[in-house]
Amino acid sequence: MDPYLPIGAKSSDPVLMGAHQQVSAMPALEPIGVPIGRALSLIHRNLWVVILILGLGLGGAAVVLKSMPKQYTAGATILIEPQRTQVSDLQAISPDPGDVASLLRTQIDILRSTRLALGVVRALDLTSIPVFQPHSGGIKAMLFRALQAVGLSDPVPHDQLTPQQADQVAALVLQDMLSFTNEAHSSVLGVSVTTGNAALSAAIANEVAKQFLDFKRNEKFAAMQRAHDWFQEQLGTLGDQVHAADLAAENYRRQHGLEEQPPDTGTGERTVSANRQQLDAISRQLSDVSRERALKEGQLAQAQAVLKGAMPASALPEVLTSTAVAGLISQIAAASGREAQLETAQGANNPELVATRALVARLQAKLQQEMGNIVMSLTASVQAARSQEASLRTELEKLRRAVADENSAEVGLQELQAKARATRGIYESFLTRVAQLANVAGIQEPDAALVSSAQVPLTPSSPKTMQVLVLAAMGSMVIGIALAVMIERLRPGFGEPEVLEAALGLPMLAVMPRVSAAGQAQAETGPPRKRSAIMLDAALDKLRGQLRALGEKRPTVVMVTSALPQEGKSVFAARFARNAARAGWRVMLVECDFRRPSIARAFGLPPGAGLSQILNGTLLGSEDAVLHTPMPHLHVLPAGWVQGDPQELLASRRMEALLATARERYDLVVLDTPPVLPVADALVLSSRADATLMLVRWEKTPRSAVQDAVRMLRDSRARILGTVMTRVSMRTAQIVGGRISHALGYYDSYHARQKHPQVRSASAFSPK
Repeated sequence: MDPYLPIGAKSSDPVLMGAHQQVSAMPALEPIGVPIGRALSLIHRNLWVVILILGLGLGGAAVVLKSMPKQYTAGATILIEPQRTQVSDLQAISPDPGDVASLLRTQIDILRSTRLALGVVRALDLTSIPVFQPHSGGIKAMLFRALQAVGLSDPVPHDQLTPQQADQVAALVLQDMLSFTNEAHSSVLGVSVTTGNAALSAAIANEVAKQFLDFKRNEKFAAMQRAHDWFQEQLGTLGDQVHAADLAAENYRRQHGLEEQPPDTGTGERTVSANRQQLDAISRQLSDVSRERALKEGQLAQAQAVLKGAMPASALPEVLTSTAVAGLISQIAAASGREAQLETAQGANNPELVATRALVARLQAKLQQEMGNIVMSLTASVQAARSQEASLRTELEKLRRAVADENSAEVGLQELQAKARATRGIYESFLTRVAQLANVAGIQEPDAALVSSAQVPLTPSSPKTMQVLVLAAMGSMVIGIALAVMIERLRPGFGEPEVLEAALGLPMLAVMPRVSAAGQAQAETGPPRKRSAIMLDAALDKLRGQLRALGEKRPTVVMVTSALPQEGKSVFAARFARNAARAGWRVMLVECDFRRPSIARAFGLPPGAGLSQILNGTLLGSEDAVLHTPMPHLHVLPAGWVQGDPQELLASRRMEALLATARERYDLVVLDTPPVLPVADALVLSSRADATLMLVRWEKTPRSAVQDAVRMLRDSRARILGTVMTRVSMRTAQIVGGRISHALGYYDSYHARQKHPQVRSASAFSPK
């Protein structure tokens, strides 16, 4: 047996389903993963925190930026191995530079080299500038001074260095100032220098580019000298190879009797031999003869078909019909027509019909004779065409063999000629390059080119104000959002229905918006006009509809309570009673809070006797005398003057009898009881009520207090129907999101223009 169900009750009763959702393991109060919409609503609600942190972060970043020293970056752009006419094939005497990435890596190493840095230092006299002196500034200088402070490094005064040492120190400092950029698959290299002086940065970048180009120019001059010497060694050998290749090709041509080809003009056209010309002519003639033979064979087949009677003579083409054949066909057609006419008109034994049939037979015999002559003529023509075709095919095969032999010989000759041309091309190329290298003094150009020189920067490159501010803004936003989430998590009460239901294991039945004094007056006296009053009326309608949906199992005596005072319990009870009475229900509102009565004041009732006097037995007259009717169908029983212990009065038999009578006379009995945690009055009365509504003030009532109150009610065998969230801020709740925003956000669509329901007769709306 379930200890939370009354004796004789079943757990399947819809009224008790809320009470039956008991103390199973409670789920987590809120899932770790928060939906995006929920997170945005949370940030919107605590936007002031995010804005404050953002302002502090941007302000701090601005202060730091102002205190940082300005640095200027100047850059020159160099093209490595530009695309232009080369004077020599240096790959023949130098290693392959590899891909672009390896080549550019090599050039960067050259630009970073100490030799190049020393050249820049001496050209610009950088040793006289403090920043290039030992330990003048930078991170290394700070580290060096720290080591000196602890005695781990000896100071080296600048005036004690030799000129060579000073140059080396300046070169090391310069190497740290250099930076290089290169886009993928590009041969353009950027050289940048960053110092505290804009003009100095530009001068150093241009001098680095100049030193690099001079180095490449000198390197290329040495390579050209090596190439000139190597070319001279190769020319003698190549000359002999060219003469031998030409001689071999000429001997081969004469040996095979090939015609001498004219010099190649670059058009790709070659002289055609006599055999090939004859082969082409015979091929064309054979094609014509074959076509003529096929045509005559087709005509012969048609004539033979007519001769055998397989097809009529009239179906022959004109080319096969002579004048005689055509005349015979015409006569046969006329005689056949006359025969058919006579047979139809005069019968089969007519002498004229017999004569006509004889004439048709003679004409057909003569036609057969003529067709036989045509077939003989066509047969002779076909035989002649076949003989001519066979002769041409024999001659064609002979020419093909002759042309094949010529082609084979030409292939060999072409190979020898190609070898000779290739050797001659290499020889001529070497001659040309040797002539070019003879004037090497006038063609000293490096394998790199200056694309653009460095200009004096107009604005500092660091600190990067915009980037620092963006990073500060992003960091501040993250911190502000985290702080907003922390503030939201530290709120003491329940703000979302999902969390409330998860914590208590009870359904939330209604959301009661916070209503101003003017809205309360509208909700109590007439049709609501303010949005809050409309939403309040709609929430009460929804709760009443949920009770009606229970049908015969609908609870009659409903106890309204809360965990702590000031949660809107009495106000809710009065509003709910008014709402049900306005709908036509017979309602009785009983004030069971003897310690802090407020129902009489809420309805504007004069002070007088009430429930306390009924339970004490000190009431003079009928019990109906203390019932007030502030509106049709609503009876209000105030608490009256307190006499005796409230807890004992509520637990008395008179209270039980009063509730039994009320169940018979009313459709709904609302019990306004004290909060659960301060006093035990509600616990005593909870077992006698059909259902209990637990009110929770939005975001105010501590979670532990609500959980303790629900546990105590369950221990007292209360049938808890569900919870009602009260005094909800419409604007904030819609920002928070979730189910509560759905309930509050869509009231306007259905209730804004709805007229206040008219009070009808009890018989029409009585639920019982």
